[in-house]
Amino acid sequence: MTSNKKALVGVMSIFLASCSFFDRDRGKIIVNNISPHTVSDVSFKYTSSKRVDVIGDLPANSSYRYTLNYADHEDSVYISYIDKNKKKHTENVVPYGGKYDKKKYVFTIK
Repeated sequence: MTSNKKALVGVMSIFLASCSFFDRDRGKIIVNNISPHTVSDVSFKYTSSKRVDVIGDLPANSSYRYTLNYADHEDSVYISYIDKNKKKHTENVVPYGGKYDKKKYVFTIK
């Protein structure tokens, strides 16, 4: 039984390491909410592919790392969120990118 457990741990370690390697190789958006209030309905919208990834709420004084998920063509990415006054904000985070994009973009909510 001990050798089976070691083999399982070895296979899982290789799997986790390979997943983290591929994740590092992709573009990211880091959202920093430095305001003293939670923002709600945070989402990322891809202009060309019409993809929308809903993140939900982002607590005050916190960060969120989002991995870009481009389709087979170039795209622009916008972030949308609702502030404490129920006002919707939409901002362009990635003006132009694609699968080749390995940049790290930082967006700050004040």
